[in-house]
Amino acid sequence: MPPHNFTTPSRVRWRILFLLLLISIITYIDRVNISVAARQMMPALGLTDLQMGQIFSAFVFGYALFQIPGGWLGDRWGPRRVLTFAVIWWSIFTALTAVAPTLPLANLIGIMGSLMVVRFLIGIGEAAALPNFNRAVANWHPPNERGLGIGITIGGIGVGSALTPPITAWIMVNYGWQTAFYVAGGLGIGIALLWYWYATDHPRQHAHVNDAEAQLIEGWESLPDLPTPLEGRSGKAWGMVHNVFTDFETGKTGSTVSQGKSNGIGNGRKK
Repeated sequence: MPPHNFTTPSRVRWRILFLLLLISIITYIDRVNISVAARQMMPALGLTDLQMGQIFSAFVFGYALFQIPGGWLGDRWGPRRVLTFAVIWWSIFTALTAVAPTLPLANLIGIMGSLMVVRFLIGIGEAAALPNFNRAVANWHPPNERGLGIGITIGGIGVGSALTPPITAWIMVNYGWQTAFYVAGGLGIGIALLWYWYATDHPRQHAHVNDAEAQLIEGWESLPDLPTPLEGRSGKAWGMVHNVFTDFETGKTGSTVSQGKSNGIGNGRKK
């Protein structure tokens, strides 16, 4: 179906952005729901605080190891396919968290080991999210909209983190902790299929993008190249690198440690 040809730009890029927001929300629901469910999981499975903290930490290792491959895959295969696969991947393992203690793997490495493997695999999938959010926004928005686009997409972090505790707690109280993982996994798969059905990697590939919107998005191609700050002598470049490994608000070294604590590293303690 050829693109429509209207003078007023179509608004498909904003619908794409809304879908990215939904994926961002489910990313953080699946990431932090275990921290809420842990209150019921620990007595039910005989896990200590220290063991639960180690299970939380397994996610971070998978997440850290696969961020660069996740971005590379997005560049090679496009955010439509990569995000679809990644969300379905981590959603399946989110649902499997509910049955991880009874999987054959648990007979080999124990309940804690089985849960650590599942959380590690969730981290692998979620590692592809942020790089491909950036790629999708860059493909679908002109430069003057990209800051807003990234802001809206990353806003899902706060929304997902805020929604997870009350929703997960309500499901746990009424239906058990396992159901919380089934629901989160099912939502993720549904959103992934919706993304695959509606999204394309580039505006020109979308049936409902008219020429006006495509030209609006592609206008950046005529902009002159600017010198990059990513040179060894650039203090600004190294400042950006430093920020990645520090706490942005306090300046303390180890932002990855701070983020890791929010995902479970260091939260376990011996009883």
